[in-house]
Amino acid sequence: GPKVWKEETGPERYRRSLYIFKFRSVPYPMLQTFDAPNGDFSCVRRARSNTPLQALISLNETEFVECAQALARKMLLEGGKSDADRVSYAFRRALSRPPNADERKELLALLDKEKQRIAQGWVNPLELATGKNERPVELPSGATPTQLAAYAVVSRVLLNLDETITKE
Repeated sequence: GPKVWKEETGPERYRRSLYIFKFRSVPYPMLQTFDAPNGDFSCVRRARSNTPLQALISLNETEFVECAQALARKMLLEGGKSDADRVSYAFRRALSRPPNADERKELLALLDKEKQRIAQGWVNPLELATGKNERPVELPSGATPTQLAAYAVVSRVLLNLDETITKE
């Protein structure tokens, strides 16, 4: 019958894409969208493209959302005490450079705006922070679900920057 991709659970879910079992007849959908070369032969140079479908995948695909949620948790655990320190930490992790003053200012404004929107009830903070309607077990001490959700939004923005995705 036709091959379908089953979603892994447990630790296998988070292994590197290098170790994804590959069907020749059915390439992994996300990698295909981002122009992954055929693995049957070596590829000297990859074709580059920038399509709306890539943007939609990087904003909405489960893998990317979970990466943003993990980065948000890391921001709260390891990023420092202040919002500015945490935003700078995440920026450096995602882009391998420190943010300039304007970038930091924009991200801090986004963080404040999202904290207000979440506090006003625009969205369930638990669903935004964890993808589930339950309190996360690994919520950093002193952090609230609203904080984690707001940091998840900032993380999604950082992970969807052209500079993050495209290597020049």
